[in-house]
Amino acid sequence: MFPVNYSFRPLLALIALMGLVACASKTEGITKKAGLYFAAGTQSLVERQYTEALQNLTKANELAPNNPEILNNLGMAYFFKGETNLAVKTLRRAMKLDEDNSDTKNNLASIYYKQGDVTTAEKLYKEVLRNLTYDKQARTLYNMGILEIEARKNLSRAEDYFKKSVKEDDNYCPSYMQLGLIYYQRRLFARALKNFKDASLGACYESPAAHYHQALALIALKRFTDARMKLDEIDTRFKNTTYASMARRKSIEINELENQKPLESHASKNVLESPEF
Repeated sequence: MFPVNYSFRPLLALIALMGLVACASKTEGITKKAGLYFAAGTQSLVERQYTEALQNLTKANELAPNNPEILNNLGMAYFFKGETNLAVKTLRRAMKLDEDNSDTKNNLASIYYKQGDVTTAEKLYKEVLRNLTYDKQARTLYNMGILEIEARKNLSRAEDYFKKSVKEDDNYCPSYMQLGLIYYQRRLFARALKNFKDASLGACYESPAAHYHQALALIALKRFTDARMKLDEIDTRFKNTTYASMARRKSIEINELENQKPLESHASKNVLESPEF
């Protein structure tokens, strides 16, 4: 069985890293040839082809060695190739060249956080939040929420950050997912369901986690027919994932819960208030 807790959370704050890769359209100060390598390397980063990304971004950096946008993406290529120290060194160089580059600060903060340096990570995240013209603050606020959960176990402050995140960008589905998990843990199942639905829209539509958690909330609300329909959808749409097998097991549990219904009016202690996964 699978507990509904934060072990289901997307990988640390690193879920936001790829969104913070500098855009390939930022070619100011880059020669045409370096710009081509930069664009190709950035596209490979987005596609998670990290070896190819590193090859192209290294060539771009050789042609334009003092460009902070190239260095930012090169640093992320090093990170995803497992060269964390080199990634930090490269990102720090990019930040030195452009102290106002919030993409780089956000990436560097997330790497520091992964290394366990919460203080430095938080300092950098807060510097980013002071940049009133930065258009990716939803991710920064999400990262701060994750930090509050993991490093401080403070769900209330985390909730505030996630709410600010979706206020900043009402399509930022990872923050809706976290809000859903918080409300589920508080047994506010209707609110959890609403946020899990929001978490399954937009960029997260093809992510099975939010869909599966919708089913869990529906079960907790004893909306068994709706839950079974959602589980069948998961089994069909995501058949090659672990969520499909989890959905099939959960469907069997629903049958068992429905068979218990005649007993509920006679023995309230047997009522399952929420599923124990």
